[in-house]
Amino acid sequence: MSSNPSRRTALRLAAAGGGALAAAAPGGSAAAAPAVHATPPTVFDVAAYGAVGDGTTDDTAAIQSALNAAGKTPGSLVNFPPAAGGCYRTSGLAVPGGVAVLQGQSCLSAANAPTTAALTGSVLAPLTASTSTLLAIGSSGNGAAVATNPHGLIIDGLGFLGTTPAGSGITGFWAASVVDTSDVTFRNCRDLYCDPPGFKGYPTGGKGNGGFVRFLSSGTDNFFSVNGRLLFCSSYGAGTFLLADGLSAAYPGGGSTDGQVMGCQVNGHNHGAQFGPLLAGAGGWIVLESHFSSAEGTNHISYGLAGHPWTLRLDGCYFDLIRALPVDCHGRGLQAIGNYFRALSNSTAIAFGPGLATSGSDPAAVLTGNILDLNGATTVASFARFDGFTAADFPTKAGGQYSGNVVHNHGAAMPKSWVGQFVDSKAAVIPGTSSARLQLQEGPVLSA
Repeated sequence: MSSNPSRRTALRLAAAGGGALAAAAPGGSAAAAPAVHATPPTVFDVAAYGAVGDGTTDDTAAIQSALNAAGKTPGSLVNFPPAAGGCYRTSGLAVPGGVAVLQGQSCLSAANAPTTAALTGSVLAPLTASTSTLLAIGSSGNGAAVATNPHGLIIDGLGFLGTTPAGSGITGFWAASVVDTSDVTFRNCRDLYCDPPGFKGYPTGGKGNGGFVRFLSSGTDNFFSVNGRLLFCSSYGAGTFLLADGLSAAYPGGGSTDGQVMGCQVNGHNHGAQFGPLLAGAGGWIVLESHFSSAEGTNHISYGLAGHPWTLRLDGCYFDLIRALPVDCHGRGLQAIGNYFRALSNSTAIAFGPGLATSGSDPAAVLTGNILDLNGATTVASFARFDGFTAADFPTKAGGQYSGNVVHNHGAAMPKSWVGQFVDSKAAVIPGTSSARLQLQEGPVLSA
């Protein structure tokens, strides 16, 4: 025990105080440090502003009034109590700057899955078939930052239903659209049937020109719609779960960048996540420990069709059934590490588009520690296909690291169409190669 009386007093006060530590003040006396208490946010409840939530009433004006009032109190929280009649119908809402959190309690349940699903609790839904977006977050600055956009907004626990009161889907419909706004987080959110034209039974995922959330940016230098996050969200029947892109091809570096998808469950989609599909690059995203499954869908991940993306990381994900291509890569810097691919009838797990070779770029990719699991009868030609590259020019024109990927066929013999783990645009095997620029080594093929 310390012989310093001031030290002993400080320790006794700290032990007795149950929280704030006591510090010895100058002159030998001890003073307890003041406890720091976070000020709770001011809460604006949409029901208090007249929102009914009976599934048919137009609640747009009431909810917008709550949002506008909250916008005048920086750091405020807008609460959506569970809707008594299933959902809050709206023709579209705009979130002003100053609002910090939109909070609700929604639940997505699949009864007799995969045939039907239900969404209950704090749910927003379109009023009519002309409703194009439920939640508009931010407005475009046409290349300039918009300080009044709700940067740092958190949407927590809300549900988004994409069907009209009559039960029909809306083509091109988005649950939420984030424009020129940074650090927007969707956490524990759920969406059901967003962009589903005429769903009957199991969703087919729509055409993919609508869906759950899109992040759009007009800014240069990858600045404005950055750090978007989808955390622990679940989706059932969205055309596209996530789209990250720019607003104009004039700003190739203005795509929505540096975001995160973590712990999400995405079912019945056409496109799981699209990064830079139309106008501008969308690099720096990471998709971590998420599950994508859609027997009717086109792809789980599409990367780099437009602009100049630089990197995408897929880590620890489960890519389940898909009718076409799990990962469709047209950009450089793909890092696919430790993922599990379950094949349906697709010819390959990961394909690199020919545009890379046309533009004189190599994939500069890392594919390692992945598992391609066949079902014993599936026809699969390869693990990775490099379109635009031949086996002859691959060692010098297609840099990257490709090693340690496992192909498993559940104890059955490999399909007759099996070529090898890595093939070129002519479906010819790319032989194992090692150089200062490239490492290409096949992992084990587990079959009878």
